[in-house]
Order: sequence, then C-alpha cells, then structure tokens
Amino acid sequence: MKISAKYLPFYLLASIPRPILHGLLNLLFILLYPIIFYRKKVVKDNIQKVFPNHTSKKIKEIQKAFYRQFLKNFEDIIPLLIKNKKAVSKSIVVENNDLLNELTLLNRPVIIVTAHYGSWEKAFSALPIFINKPVGLVYTPVKSNYFGDLLLHIRTRFGLNLITRYIFKDHIVAHLNQSYFYIMPSDQRPVNPNKSFWTLFLGIETPLLFGVEKNAVQYNLPVLYLHVTDMGHQCHVNFSLICKYGKETEHGFITKKYAERLEKQIVDDPTQWLWSHRRWKEIV
Repeated sequence: MKISAKYLPFYLLASIPRPILHGLLNLLFILLYPIIFYRKKVVKDNIQKVFPNHTSKKIKEIQKAFYRQFLKNFEDIIPLLIKNKKAVSKSIVVENNDLLNELTLLNRPVIIVTAHYGSWEKAFSALPIFINKPVGLVYTPVKSNYFGDLLLHIRTRFGLNLITRYIFKDHIVAHLNQSYFYIMPSDQRPVNPNKSFWTLFLGIETPLLFGVEKNAVQYNLPVLYLHVTDMGHQCHVNFSLICKYGKETEHGFITKKYAERLEKQIVDDPTQWLWSHRRWKEIV
C-alpha cells in the first residue's frame, strides 16, 4: 500500500482501533455541538420545514442525531485509507446483486441514482468491490483543498472512477455499448430552480435535478435507486429498479420515483439524511 505523506495524520487516525476512534469523534461532538457546528441554522430550518408538527424537543433530537451521523461518516471513511478490499467487503452488505448482474447482460450503461444518506461515502467508494464492471461517480468539482483532495483520494482506492459532470455526457456516449455503472447523487439543490423539475417532496414543492432522467431518456438507459443505510458496524446497500428502458417512461416518471423512494427513507429515519443542503431557499 502506497502512503501519501500529505495525508499522514489521517493514516495515523486510520490505524487507531475503531472503538478509540469512535471515542475521539464522540468527544469532539460533545465539545463542539453546544458551541458551533456546520450549518446549524440551515439544518434546523430544513427539519422544521419538513416536520412542521414536531415539537421543538423532537426537532432538536433529530438535529443532534443528524450531527452524530455526520461524524459517523468520517468514522467510516477514515479507515478506508488503510483497509484492504476483504476487510471493507465484510463491513458492507449488498442485498440484491442479482439485479446488477441482470442489467450487465444489456451491455449498456446503467445510471444509479442516489442521495447523501447513511454511510454514502463508504458505499460509493466500495461499490467497485461488488460490481464486476466499471463504476464511476459523477460529481461537481470544487476548488481544490486539503480535505477535498483527501476525499477524492479515498474514493478512488478501490477502483471508483471520478467523472465530472462537465464530461459526463461525452463519457456516456463513449461507453454506450458496454456495461458501465454511473453513480449520480441527486438530492442537491439545482443551480437554476427555474430549469429544474418541480414536484412534491417531503410535503414541499421542490426543484429537483433532472440530469438523471434527461440522460436515461436520451440514451434509453436503465435507472436504479441505491438505498444506503448505516446499521452501525455494517452498511447495508439495496438496489431497486426505477426503469429498464428510459425512453419507455413518461415525462417526470424517473424523477418522481426517485423523490418517492428517497422520501420514504427520510421519513423512516430522518437522522441519516444530509440536512445541511440549502434545499429550500425559495421558501421562507
């Protein structure tokens, strides 16, 4: 294993026994949560919008549990710096690999639409271990910084390809006649809500990214929903089919189905979704 000196502090953290790492992050939470935490007001406002009938106490409970889950993601991904494929595969349960195998027989790209939910970073990084075909994560590059570069380094350790959204369409065209799985997290707020698909999501009229549906229809691709759940020491991954042939769907079908499945996850356990997105800027 090649170790980058640039990330030596995190390699040292990764080598700490998991219970001790958990204790350190828990201490960090106890010290920082009452004072300051990432986008604390945004998180609270979003939860209140989605659950207007919840008491203040219940809102605080969800908010606090969300931040614990937020730190848990770091606890999950830091060890990926030094873990081998066998160790990682033991910590992830893929519940229906048969569906993936069936779609590989089409010899076409497959879009995996998903969200920032549960142990998403761990699941994205490890999927190439379980899929015997190329896997790419479609993402929006941000200005290079130490932690961003560290995350990219971790994501690629097990064979995940990183594909910026600016070259995504060209990438699909170049792989139209082969099995290639594209992971597309789609729960971010669109840059331009006026050019987005609006639908009811969590009881609120919400602009949603339309790229998954647009590409699935244009190139007649299958779309899977990736359901990721953090189960403590294990991450459970489940795939469900939204459509097999994008061109056979009605306008809005794919995006609505995605919204419905993500909504069910959030309602079942709101603590695992990334509430810090500025999701509903237009709503006071």
